[in-house]
Amino acid sequence: MHTSPEVSIVVPAHNAERFLKKTLDSIRSQTFDAWECIVVDDGSSDATAAIARECASMDSRFRLVRQSCGGPSRARNRGFLESLPSTRFVSFMDSDDLWEVGALAALVGALDVNPDAVGAHGLAELIDDQGRPLAPGDFSSFGRRRLGLRDGKIVEWPLSEPTVFHTLAWTGPLHPPGLLLARREAYESAGLYDPGLGLCEDWDMCLRLSRLGSIKFIDEVILRYRRHDANLSRHAGENRRVVRRLHAKTYFSKHNSPEQRQQLRQGWKAWQLFKIREKWASVRLGSGTTEATPVRKTVALLEITAHVVRYLRGYPRAEGI
Repeated sequence: MHTSPEVSIVVPAHNAERFLKKTLDSIRSQTFDAWECIVVDDGSSDATAAIARECASMDSRFRLVRQSCGGPSRARNRGFLESLPSTRFVSFMDSDDLWEVGALAALVGALDVNPDAVGAHGLAELIDDQGRPLAPGDFSSFGRRRLGLRDGKIVEWPLSEPTVFHTLAWTGPLHPPGLLLARREAYESAGLYDPGLGLCEDWDMCLRLSRLGSIKFIDEVILRYRRHDANLSRHAGENRRVVRRLHAKTYFSKHNSPEQRQQLRQGWKAWQLFKIREKWASVRLGSGTTEATPVRKTVALLEITAHVVRYLRGYPRAEGI
């Protein structure tokens, strides 16, 4: 017999029949079992709703909500609004990822012993469409390499310290969203997901939560992040455009405290210097023992020029350089 839910899990699902059952099975298998799961069928034309309905018939902790297709942000918002207001914590799980069996126990435990933290997050490793490991160690290393502002410079953040506003301002290592469990009151204060932002809506949410307090970092792999054709189709150019919009939105937000505004002003310039040094090293040294090609050198020099322009301007723009 399950106790009253302490965690609300929201799973947005659009044409997710291929992987949804395994995702829901990974939720059902959690050693921490005081949860509810709201699956939001976001206008699917396949068996997504039928799979969620079957899970709900076998386990009353699952619920199905259906809506016309509005995108992942609107689906997450709908699931949050449909969740029980009495739960202490909330997590948003993508419909193709898998939690390790102890994921929720680790996240809830971290928040119970860190009452000042607004959330807790761990690390992920990549798997392919068959659930096989992809480049083991690479994605967890990416998650560990948090870059923050200290003494006016961008530095690698110590593993012993929590994730904070200025470690999220310029890079988004806290991805996918199933890595994060946050307090319900923090989500209520931060507001709903921004449907107009696009690809970086989960990064934006992490930033908004981090304005309210620190996010405890757990140096442990708690999730398998599935990479497949459907989530590999986004182009690098589109990603860069959305990141520019997010940087500008964050920088000019009225919700920044005076301290956060100062961190953003210093961090913007420090970030440009960090990228200039990084790209200049790639021009001089190439990649490892491989010398940079003439094309790569030209691209890097153009990118360096763009960073110089951004440094001199002193703030991000939503469009252009």
